Amino acid sequence: MTQILIVDDEEPIRQLLGEILENNGYGCTLAASAAEARECLKEQDFELVISDIKMPGESGLQFIKYILAQYPDTATLMVTVMGEPATAEEALEMGVYGYVIKPFEPNQILISVSNALRRRELERKERSYQKDLEKLVHERTAELLRINKQLRSREAELQVQTKEVQEVNSALRVLLKRRDEDKKELEEKVLFNTKELALPYLEKLKTSGLDGRQMSYLGILESNLNEIISPFSYSLSSRYLNLTPAEIQVANLIKQGKTSKEIAEFLNLSDRTIGFHRANIREKIGIKNKEANLRAHLLSLH
Repeated sequence: MTQILIVDDEEPIRQLLGEILENNGYGCTLAASAAEARECLKEQDFELVISDIKMPGESGLQFIKYILAQYPDTATLMVTVMGEPATAEEALEMGVYGYVIKPFEPNQILISVSNALRRRELERKERSYQKDLEKLVHERTAELLRINKQLRSREAELQVQTKEVQEVNSALRVLLKRRDEDKKELEEKVLFNTKELALPYLEKLKTSGLDGRQMSYLGILESNLNEIISPFSYSLSSRYLNLTPAEIQVANLIKQGKTSKEIAEFLNLSDRTIGFHRANIREKIGIKNKEANLRAHLLSLH
């Protein structure tokens, strides 16, 4: 049941209002002053307060200000008399829902009360909606901030991971480059050591009067050595400028400080052949017709 507080210092007015409203299904509490009405408000919740404007002690306007401040969900109606339009307008500006003029008709009271309660309900719904909306906005904002914080944290993690991957890739590139260099260096050593330390002696053995069985073993050994070093030839061709095996052999002996005569004797070749090889080597390494020292230039290629 809707509860209404009626405040008026004139008992006949209080009783009349209470009777009209109770006969139409409202619950009414009557108070003779603002002070008494304050005590009623402390003990019970009211949907509507109907107060006379002029009362001894605390005026109706002062009492309404108190209600509006302390009980914003409570609707208010003022009772006034003819000739007080300014006071009535002041009450409306304060937030009072309406006023009735004495003497009044029952229908006038019922219509004013119904309108005031309907307006109160609409305003309560609006405040509730606004409160829910603000709560939703606050929650969504907090959620967005949380997600944004997570994204920033994830972005920072990704940046760290990206930097680590870049560092690992850089290290891998260095290692791969070093591995390729080591592999190439090993291939060069195997190739040149074989050609320099093994094959020349095989050639000498061929002319040392070996019997058929020994020559067969020698052929197998030479074939196996060539098979071992053959995969290295392509990778070394660009660095050593496509030198022939004989030119590589001559170049190695030159690097060791051997003279053309010593090389000819060692390889069992003529001085003219060694001179021919030296000229080809100078041309292939780009110092033909230059005064550059061949041995020094060959040493610089390592």
